[in-house]
Amino acid sequence: MAGTIADAIRETTERLARTGIPTARLDAEVLLRHVLGLDRTQLFVRLREPLSAQDRGELDALVDRRLAGEPIAYLTGSREFMGLNFAVGPGVLIPRPETEVLVEWALSWLRTRDRATVIDVGTGSGAIALSVAVFRQGARDRIIGVDRLADALKYAETNRTALGLVERVSLVRGDLLSWCKGRLDLVLANLPYLRPDQRESNPDLLAEPEIALTSGDDGLSAVRRLLQSLPHLLAEHGAAALEIDPSQTDAVRSAIRWALPSARIKVLRDLAGLNRVVVAER
Repeated sequence: MAGTIADAIRETTERLARTGIPTARLDAEVLLRHVLGLDRTQLFVRLREPLSAQDRGELDALVDRRLAGEPIAYLTGSREFMGLNFAVGPGVLIPRPETEVLVEWALSWLRTRDRATVIDVGTGSGAIALSVAVFRQGARDRIIGVDRLADALKYAETNRTALGLVERVSLVRGDLLSWCKGRLDLVLANLPYLRPDQRESNPDLLAEPEIALTSGDDGLSAVRRLLQSLPHLLAEHGAAALEIDPSQTDAVRSAIRWALPSARIKVLRDLAGLNRVVVAER
């Protein structure tokens, strides 16, 4: 035997904390829960129970990978978003709580409509498109997730199947909206928006695909290309919502005014009070 579950949590926390990981205790719990297949309550009920050598070995191997910079979500293979479980792994962006602001606004905007064509541009794991579909049960929406990365779409396909949404959400491999010909009621996008130096200075981001995080010297190349296509594709009374870095608020507002001069623009803040989503409504 390799000590108790409580011993494993304590020792793993100390090991992670020595390297400066600020979430050491949480990481230790999440990794051990993953190894044992337990929820948080079950884990704490069993704190005094012994941990087998095999389980301890599996835990230590995961900790080695965490210390090498691999994100917790990649180690466990999943991330919670909007209260739903999404499969993630190398090759796809990990959904963040900040993006829930965009989904919650979209659901509010859709509330008065029983049918809409909704596009999630840069869908990645499918978190945005699939969350909208889950919370729009009974609506007659046409929901499409698009991504140019085949690896990302594999995760989206896995998540679509797991959530029982194969009939309700379509997945397309394509570059932004270049493939699209019809009118769109709602465009949602969490595109890469970081500058290269922002990614390089944050070790937590280095394991995730660069193409899903950065876009040009100022981080806005993909956003600008998307906005250029909206005048021809966004329906009358349609809307677009774009996740951004807070520092890009003014630049994105200006780009929207150029692309959609008559649009009403507003900025949504995340739970930290930072500008996170820019909305344009025709």
